[in-house]
Amino acid sequence: MTASDIASDTYDRTLKPISEAPLESGIPDRPGTGGTTPAPAVPHRFTALDGLRGLAAVVVVIFHLRREFRDLGVPDAVDRMITGGYLMVDLFFVLSGFVLARTMLRTRGGRDALLFAQLRVRRFMPLHLTGWVIALSGVAFVALCQGMTLFHPRATPAFAADDTTAWAWLSSALLLQGFTGPQFAGYPAAWSLSIELWTNVLLVAVIAVLPSAALRRRVGPAALLAGAVLLTLTPAEAENSVGTVAFARGLAGLGAGVVTYELYLLFSRREPAHEAGGTVRWAAPVGMVSLLLLGLACWEREIVRDLRFLPVLPVAMLLVLSLALPSGGPAQWLLNTAVVRWLGSRSFAVYALHGPVLMTVGLGPELAGLDPDAPRVAGFVVVTGLLVTLVAAGIGHRYVERAWAPRRAAHRQVTHPQVAGKQTAGQQVAGRQVPEQRRVRA
Repeated sequence: MTASDIASDTYDRTLKPISEAPLESGIPDRPGTGGTTPAPAVPHRFTALDGLRGLAAVVVVIFHLRREFRDLGVPDAVDRMITGGYLMVDLFFVLSGFVLARTMLRTRGGRDALLFAQLRVRRFMPLHLTGWVIALSGVAFVALCQGMTLFHPRATPAFAADDTTAWAWLSSALLLQGFTGPQFAGYPAAWSLSIELWTNVLLVAVIAVLPSAALRRRVGPAALLAGAVLLTLTPAEAENSVGTVAFARGLAGLGAGVVTYELYLLFSRREPAHEAGGTVRWAAPVGMVSLLLLGLACWEREIVRDLRFLPVLPVAMLLVLSLALPSGGPAQWLLNTAVVRWLGSRSFAVYALHGPVLMTVGLGPELAGLDPDAPRVAGFVVVTGLLVTLVAAGIGHRYVERAWAPRRAAHRQVTHPQVAGKQTAGQQVAGRQVPEQRRVRA
């Protein structure tokens, strides 16, 4: 099983990306770095958005198992929803633009832009190259079996397809395939990581050279508009996961995310409940409606595709905005449950590793000479693929993603002597005032 085996489909031949990083990723906050106008305190993390990322990543995994679900005989309605799961790529782009907007808009000068690019590469490459090595090892093992006539490998040479040539593996290793092709090079989902990484870097490079905060704040709307125009100018039959369409999807989605962040700041200033720890009344119903509309987009994926994915953007913006604001609704509750938050914390690992895992799991029945369309074989691939993906994501998150995450310096917060007398009894130990507090952020 190759990347194109998983990614191609009679209905559509697109994939999805992954969202990603914590809000504070990128350029550290520093006085005098410019950026947006004074705004309310922004949460360290939006836990509901973490949960949304986790669920969206699982939807993508299920999308890449759609053939096996068909072999299992799922109802047509379920198959229709599963096949529309590739639209999560646009949701991921919007999410990424939102969570990185604060960092992006604070960037000034080439030094900040270079630091942002370094941190983005460091964020993407370790897990990506882990998945890349797994995928390449699987294809190389098939080539070995073909050369030594071991087991029952496919008749087509392992490295003969366009997405398994030497250039394909090189472009995918450097995360260039979303721009240069070939389509489906490396493993499923790698194209969207390619688009997200380098489009992010491009936007920050533009922001870094702009002289004023007002101009920097216009980059998000400009990116959204430019991406939308590019999408409308491309023919409906153009490939969606490589070249102009892929870049335009990423540009529009990331720009929409930045615009959503500015809207979040606007509503945070206007809603007194936000500052008082209450809820924003309209956010909960808007969030539920947005979820339903996103499901409808997956259901009517062909119409959305003919409209060049543009209908997904306002829906994703409303969904992200409603979940970022304190709504207290059922969507917030669901996305903050322990299981969903666990998925959210490992969503990038799920997204980056599920393709290579599914390719590897699919090799077992193939080399054993089993009929891949048989329901039992399909059931094995579905169950094993999902379980191994979750296990691999847990391992990858702990030993690869976190191991390569930039370490932040310890912050020491000392209680000023003049206000020490104002400490409460709970801050005193054995009749002595606590002289200092240390807070370490990893």
